[in-house]
Amino acid sequence: MRKTLVAMLFCVGLVAAAEAAPTDVVTQADLQALRALIEQQNAKIEAQARRIAELEGRQAAAAKPEAVAEAQATTAIVPGEGTATNETGRIWSLSNGSKFYLADKTAGIFEPLSESGLRITPYGYLTFEAVHNTHKTDVDIYTDWVRPRKNGGKNGDHQTVFSMNDSILGFNFDAPETYQGWKFTGKFEFDLAGDDADHPDFHFRHLYFAMDHEASGWNILFGQTWHLWKMVTPNEIDGAWMEQTGHPYRRSPQIRVTKRFAWEDSSLEIRAGIVKNGNGMGGDRDDDANQDDTASAWGLIEGAVVYDRKAFWEDSDRRWLVGIGGMYGREKSHRFFRDEETGNTESLGKSDEYDTDMVMVAASLPLFGKFTLTGQLFAGENLDGIQAGIGQGIGCPDPARKGREVSTIGGFVDLRYDFSDKWAFALGYGFDDPTDSEAKDAEDRVFNERAYADIFYQFNDNLHFGLEYAHLRTKYYYQGDADDDRFQFTAFYDF
Repeated sequence: MRKTLVAMLFCVGLVAAAEAAPTDVVTQADLQALRALIEQQNAKIEAQARRIAELEGRQAAAAKPEAVAEAQATTAIVPGEGTATNETGRIWSLSNGSKFYLADKTAGIFEPLSESGLRITPYGYLTFEAVHNTHKTDVDIYTDWVRPRKNGGKNGDHQTVFSMNDSILGFNFDAPETYQGWKFTGKFEFDLAGDDADHPDFHFRHLYFAMDHEASGWNILFGQTWHLWKMVTPNEIDGAWMEQTGHPYRRSPQIRVTKRFAWEDSSLEIRAGIVKNGNGMGGDRDDDANQDDTASAWGLIEGAVVYDRKAFWEDSDRRWLVGIGGMYGREKSHRFFRDEETGNTESLGKSDEYDTDMVMVAASLPLFGKFTLTGQLFAGENLDGIQAGIGQGIGCPDPARKGREVSTIGGFVDLRYDFSDKWAFALGYGFDDPTDSEAKDAEDRVFNERAYADIFYQFNDNLHFGLEYAHLRTKYYYQGDADDDRFQFTAFYDF
């Protein structure tokens, strides 16, 4: 630029000199004056250039911190030259070798735990429950059966409780990276369920990891989750969830293998596994601080086959399903004599094993657009460990003698009607009917039933409410019938 200006001024000077000088001659004095003028202009141009360079340097120095920060921020979110992604497009490997993981919005509050991008997604709900019973039940907040009447009286003891115990917090885990088509997932979920509303307790529900091969339909699971034969659930809000009245369920440690066949409008799922029951599943009849189911060399052998299909009579994508499942296992306890006065026990040197088995059929069927009919039926023996038999497994209370398994049959049926996206209504009935001659010498409960009606209201995506009325009746072989009218209001906040 400086050379250009010098050339231009030189030309201008020549023209000016030519016009000022006589047309016929250019003297030596004229040439010297022109040279002096050019040198003077050149000095001014160089001074101006130095001034411009100084100002540009100051401006660049002032802008450098902002430019560096902007460049760093851009590097963190936008791939540049030399940046590579994995097959999911979520893990970025920068040209300098560092890696980071772009989490989904739902998991954005958690940092990745590894370069492979383990994603942690929180979920759960907060639950407020208000319950009123007209007669005492086994537990004030989660109701399995009605307690016997005192001295054969007809008047019950009213009770009202408030609780947050049924609130749940959980975390889903998954790694976006796959290995030879296998994807790895997991779950950790717990609640605050305790013995009653006044004693919340940490209680983990699900804790497992799994391998899923979507292309082939295979899934392998290790850890604690639902038993394999669990297929349907009732539409009611009592935290007991119809246990001991037609809806057996449990979550236990297990190894499970599932094969899923999927077609255009239907699918078939085959489940098989070995389940080792956790504490409280089989009881401790011999009082040796070891659960009787754990004392046996047997685990529960379980399986289920579930078929579901799009309802061809429905315009929506609602589906119906039907399934059959079951289990077989053993329990072991030792015979001993207990001195009631001293409390001391003495082993009699014998042990007994008891079968625990069950078969179940279940179905769910959408009807007439807004109705859904759900139900199941089961039969088995020694089922106190899975919330059936009205909590009775072995029919002899004397640990010095061999008992016998309490056999039972039960089930529930449930009809739900969805008025709209916000309102729904449900009616249901469930029962559990142990064999009288076997149950009367256990805990004396020989029949248990519940009829219920529920109204649900969805306020928004997170907040919904439930209102339930249930009539419960428990029949005792020696103590007669006991009834309870149960009212419950629940507010759920899902997240």
